[in-house]
Formats: sequence, structure tokens, C-alpha cells
Amino acid sequence: MAVPLPGTRRTFAILGARPEALRSWVPRAAAEAALLGAFMGAILATNYALASFPNVKLFDLLVFVAGYALGFRRAAAIAVLSWGVYGTFNPWGPTTLPLLFVVSASEPVYALAGGLLRRTLPPSKLRLVPGKGSLLLGAVAVATTLAYDAATNVYTGVSWAQFAGSSEFGRWVLVALFNPGALWFSAMHVASNVAAFSLLTPALARGAERLKGALRW
Repeated sequence: MAVPLPGTRRTFAILGARPEALRSWVPRAAAEAALLGAFMGAILATNYALASFPNVKLFDLLVFVAGYALGFRRAAAIAVLSWGVYGTFNPWGPTTLPLLFVVSASEPVYALAGGLLRRTLPPSKLRLVPGKGSLLLGAVAVATTLAYDAATNVYTGVSWAQFAGSSEFGRWVLVALFNPGALWFSAMHVASNVAAFSLLTPALARGAERLKGALRW
């Protein structure tokens, strides 16, 4: 029978946990770190690979799948941490701190949508072939992408008003939301997310579930 190190049991008692509980917690914490690291690695790798294609990324999809597989809080952490890295080490130059805050606060909308969708469409109902589930995923992509773009464009409008020294924030926000360039980029963003969410979510979500099983999480 193994003899605990001197003071070990007292330390566990102070922490309010039994040694067995802590031993079971360590592997789970390691598995959780591995899952979060896997999602962040995939996000950053694909973001850098697609850096030359504006508004065409798998970032939103992967945060959405993380929300579906891991829940809102963990997926939101993945979104914020990934933006912290990508925004700081962006191929087009570092993101300003206010903009980094806005995109980091807006990205978790995909995590929230993923967590909520799991209640309606559990893993057992995900189908790899296109069907009714694909329509639902496409609708979620449209709603979340428009919400994200609206939030970031409102920030752009406010920034433009401040730069111009204008107090007409409403007018500048409308310009930022509905100018031809913004509409074009938003259309690209929505279209790419609809395709990605509809076609790739089932396979990625199943893969995430298998990874959770392999890590006994």
C-alpha cells in the first residue's frame, strides 16, 4: 500500500478535497486543455492559411462547433483567446485594442448559437448528407453572421464619426452598415458561413465528440 508524502493528506484537507477527487480532476483538466488547444490550433492554422481571402474564414464555424461540443463558456474562451493571438499577430498588422475588444466580444455569438443548437439538434440527429438539418444550420449561420457584422460595423461607424469630429453618430453608423463595400463584404461573410455551417458542421461536431470520448472527457 502506497504511503502518502508527509503533509499530503493535510494539504488535501485544507483544499477541501480528497486525494481521490484531485487525482480524478487532473486528467479531466488535462483533457479540457487539450480540447481547447485543439480548437485554438485549428482556428489559428486556418485563419493564417486563408489570410488572403477577406471575410472567408473557418473561425466562426470552429467557434460554433466548439459551442456545440463543449458548451458556451469554453467556446467563448476559445473565441476570445484565439482573437487575442490572431489580432495581435495578424498578417495585415496588429488589430487596435478597441477593435480587438469588439471582435472578441462579438465572436462568442457563434459559441452561444452552437450551445443552444445542441438542445434542438443533438449529435444523434446530425446527418452527414444534406437535409433538413442543413437548412437549420444555414439559417443559424445567416442570423449569427449578420449579428456579428452588425456589431463590428456599428463600431466602425462610431470610429468614423470620431475621426471626422462629428457628433452625428447615427448617420455614420448607417453609412458603415449600408455602404456598398460593407454590404459586399457582409454578403461574402454570410455566403461562406452558410456553406461552411451547412456542409462541415456535422462532420466536425462528430469528430469533436469522438475526441471527447478518446480523452474521456
